[in-house]
Amino acid sequence: MKFERLQPDLHDRKTFDCGDQALNLYLRQFANQDQNRGLSRVYVLAEQRRIVGYYSLSAYSVATDELADQTRTGAYRELPFLLLGRLAVDQAFQGQGLGDALIFHALKTTVEAAEKIGIFGMIVDAKDDRAAGFYQRFGFTRLIASKNRLVLPFSAIKKLVQP
Repeated sequence: MKFERLQPDLHDRKTFDCGDQALNLYLRQFANQDQNRGLSRVYVLAEQRRIVGYYSLSAYSVATDELADQTRTGAYRELPFLLLGRLAVDQAFQGQGLGDALIFHALKTTVEAAEKIGIFGMIVDAKDDRAAGFYQRFGFTRLIASKNRLVLPFSAIKKLVQP
């Protein structure tokens, strides 16, 4: 298995099934369109043509008044983040720690991007409390204004991905 940017001619999107129709539909019909329009980048963990899991990243900004006091900085009204828009593992591969592998790849990609542009952290919109708990295991904390929107500051990301 290896991580790659989604390539419609190479990766079989039709057979992917994570058990969530919205996440399946995104990969099958919208992921490539979003990439082509420059709205996101979609990374897959694949065994040759078969997609085992995927996630999407895009630029995002967060109003500082939505952040916890210890996360706020200076006089800025908004701070730049990367949005982990979607993350899913095919049902046949769930329970094998591949969700963790996808998260760590997304965090490493964030660190690489942060060497070139300013990024204050990563934001994720958890689908439900179970998903929020998954992200909280990595240190994500809930934003003040939203129950299922979570944030992980860049300083915490660096600590997670350092060897």
